[in-house]
Amino acid sequence: MSSTPAQSTRNCVSCGRAISWDANVCPYCGHDFRMAGAAAPKKESAMPLVGGILIIIGGLIELVVGGVLITGGTALFDVTMGVSGILAVCGAIFVLLGLIALLGGIFAIQRKHFGLAVVGGVLGLGGYLIFALVGLILVAVSRDEFS
Repeated sequence: MSSTPAQSTRNCVSCGRAISWDANVCPYCGHDFRMAGAAAPKKESAMPLVGGILIIIGGLIELVVGGVLITGGTALFDVTMGVSGILAVCGAIFVLLGLIALLGGIFAIQRKHFGLAVVGGVLGLGGYLIFALVGLILVAVSRDEFS
């Protein structure tokens, strides 16, 4: 009576290479077999992408408004010298907020740094409110997609 020897190798479910039967982690691709009951990979939606684009649009609008206030505030508003300095400072603040909003929109598109994406969305509200607000809502709803 002959007995068949126990199988000593198996194929990795991730990369397909032969590995030791008792291996917990594939030495080739790093697949962890101890997580057999792990949930399936998350399905990515378009919400962070669309939200990030809308936040970027809000940030760009802030940059334009800030640039107008810095460079052409006196020509557009026909104000005295004292007020033009205040407009330039307000313009510089708008430019700074617009840059942070752009950065937040980029993070939202990349699905990284959820907190910074939200801060960018909040600071992008100074541009055109509806773009940044909708973008902020889409980013907040898709929080689970961020790493």
